[in-house]
Parts: sequence; structure tokens; C-alpha cells
Amino acid sequence: MRNITLLTLVASVFTGKALADCWATALGYPCCKFTKEVVYSDADGDWGVENNNWCGIEADCWAEKLGYPCCVSTTDAVYVDNDGKWGVENNNWCGIIIGSQPQPPTTTRTTTRTTTTTQKPTPTGVDCSGKTLKSNTTLNIGGRKVIVKFPSGFRGDKATPLLINYHPIMGSASQWEGGSQTAKAALNDGAIVAFMDGAQGPMGQAWNVGPCCTDADDVTFTRNFIKEITSKACVDPKRIYAAGFSMGGGMSNYAGCFLADVIAAAAPSAFDLAKEVVDAGRCKPARPFPILNFRGTQDNIVMYNGGLSQVVPGKPITFMGAKNNMKEWAKMNGCTGSPKQNTPGNNCEMYENCNGGVKVGLCTINGGGHSEGDGKMGWNFLKQFTLP
Repeated sequence: MRNITLLTLVASVFTGKALADCWATALGYPCCKFTKEVVYSDADGDWGVENNNWCGIEADCWAEKLGYPCCVSTTDAVYVDNDGKWGVENNNWCGIIIGSQPQPPTTTRTTTRTTTTTQKPTPTGVDCSGKTLKSNTTLNIGGRKVIVKFPSGFRGDKATPLLINYHPIMGSASQWEGGSQTAKAALNDGAIVAFMDGAQGPMGQAWNVGPCCTDADDVTFTRNFIKEITSKACVDPKRIYAAGFSMGGGMSNYAGCFLADVIAAAAPSAFDLAKEVVDAGRCKPARPFPILNFRGTQDNIVMYNGGLSQVVPGKPITFMGAKNNMKEWAKMNGCTGSPKQNTPGNNCEMYENCNGGVKVGLCTINGGGHSEGDGKMGWNFLKQFTLP
């Protein structure tokens, strides 16, 4: 407690602007007045929703550095000191954002307030205090390497989405961290990205997607990594996503079967679910699972129309085929009607009437071979979804 000489504003009528213009007004959107809940984040800033319209969430105000919230529904200055102008909301002190322009105070008096600083949970309900991992690092999870990359300017003070990106067969975390366009799009949009090492198999590092291509328990490996990273970095546990190319795309599909309780959505490239897994009834997502697959019509490794592959010695696998893979996901998600064409892009199709509000899509690259799909499109699909 400390004594401070303060000014009080009694029964004044505010005649200025309700809130100073924030960054969103330059983009044609209002500032959020009553909400701090972040619904969506992009390069411009954090977005909320008020009255069914997008609004821009203003940057943290000066009061938060002292352990107090910003005022979000009042601009009446009750006290003023050397720190700034203070209001009261829900019987608690709050700092009026600079630029709110209340009328000049008319009376002086002395009072006290406590200035103990405490870190509050972020708007998503994730408490970032004590989570000190904020820069690129390499973790060891059960003897395997995971490279974690943080977006530019990451401060670790708000819950951040995480993309888990699985490498292709014969690849590695080190090889794939510089090659994925989906990872690049996610990092540029402010997400954390993890590149995990597959286990050694007959043809180098790979993933266990059922009948092929290692005997490792990659589901548990992924769960253990999620537990580790969420304990060390300010990751939003409701916005963890999966993507990957080739066998990494297979692991992304497979994750939907066995990790839907911790992964919000997937955007695989150049792989299907294994027919052996589907026919055995092993793919049982814990909830409706959003997924967008990218497939090339001239892929001579994972054939667009499906079929048996014996590329890996002793590990034959039967691919569903691009169209059947989409239909199987639509069936598991209870989708009805026909897929919407050219959504989210040309030569894409999307089931939009599915259980839980999820979507199931396929983007076909006509004449495309064995390659990663549109990374930005994949990331934009993923970030629509959060775990319930």
C-alpha cells in the first residue's frame, strides 16, 4: 500500500470519443469496446467479435504493466496519478487507455491503492506465467529430436497456435524445417512450428501409419511432445494443428484417427489413410475432425486413384485414393450433401455440412506430382478451427 495524491472526477459527462482510434480503424473495422477475447490473430493484430462484427483488440495499455486491466467499457476517470488515468469496473481499478480524452478532473483528494504486479491469464484462459521458452530450440522427446521454431517477435505473453509438421520418408526434422511452405505460412502468421524426427525404418526415418513404415508408437510420441511444449511455451492447447508431406501427410491423416482430442485440424499433402487401417475399423476420431488434403493427379509414388504400394521393403500399404480418402473422412464426420466446388480454391472441393461444424476437403493439383500442396491455403484452412 502507498499514499498517492489523486484527482477525482465526480458526476462528469464524457463528451469526447469513446475510445481512441486503434489500428483496426485504418483497415475499415471498429476497435473492440467490450471484449478482450481473441478470436483470430493475423499480421495486423488480434481480432475479436462484437455484435457479430469483427473488431480490433487494442494493444495492452499502460495499466497492465502495473498488474491492472485496461478499462474496456468506461472512459470516466475516477482518479489520476503519475501513472495515468484510472477508472473502476466491477469494483476493480482499471487503466483508461491513453487517448480516451475524459473531461478534466475538478476535485482533489488522497486515497490508497495496492500496486502488487501479478500476471493475468491471456484472453484464451492460458496462464503464460512461468513458461519461459521463447526462442528456437531443439527438444529431446524419448530419444528423438524435435526442432521448435518461434515466429519473429514472439514474446510469450499470449497463447499462440502450434503447427506440428511431419517430414516425408527418408527425411528428417532438420531437412524439413527449411522445405515446408505450410510451415513458412504458419510462422509468418505468428504460429509456433515444430518439426519432429520420425523413427528409423527400412528406408530411413519414417512414420507408423498402420501397415507401414516403422513399428514406432508415433501417436504417443506426438502426445508426449505436446505435453512437453505446452508446459514450457505459451501454446494455446485448443489451437494445435498437424500437417505434413508424403509419409508426413500420411501421419497427419493418421493423427486425425488417434489424436483428434489434442489436434484441432490437419492439412496433409501427397498421402492418404491406409486402406488397411480403414477396413479394420481402426480409424475412430474422438470427435468430428476437420481435414483438407492436397493431392497431385500425376503422383507416381502415392497414386491419385489409390492402390497397392510396395516401395518400402516388407511394408506394403494400400492407398485409399484421393477421392475415396475424402469420402471416408466425410463419412466419419457425418457430412451430408455434395462437396462445394472450388472451395477454398480452384480445383478444390469441400464438404461444409458436417458434424460439429467441421469441414472435409480435397484440393487436386491437375498434372501435379508428388509434392506439398499450397502452404498458405493449408494454413488458412487450419486456423479456422479450435478444439471444443
